[in-house]
Amino acid sequence: MSTRNIFFVFLLSPLFTHAQEPVTTQKPETANATTLAVLLANRPERFTEEQWLSMMRKPLGRSLYPLRITQAMLDTLEAEKLDVRYQYVLVPETNSKQEQGPRGSFRPHR
Repeated sequence: MSTRNIFFVFLLSPLFTHAQEPVTTQKPETANATTLAVLLANRPERFTEEQWLSMMRKPLGRSLYPLRITQAMLDTLEAEKLDVRYQYVLVPETNSKQEQGPRGSFRPHR
């Protein structure tokens, strides 16, 4: 390699590493009141409200915990105002927690 090429690589390498730094000036995303009501209704008992909301702000938490909604919730809430960043799963109404399986999944009657 010529001296010019080596000098060019050393001159541009700091620019490339600077471009790889994450942007930290973003403000935390907040959910609207309708989505917040669904989030809090789906909060597992093992998490505090603060832990649950901070975890669900992250894309990984949104993909691990899809939010369960029932037809009664859709009748009560305005579905157009639900945040599209979250996954929603329509589940049938249950009368007791005994019909629910691990992590709140629904078990059909046999």
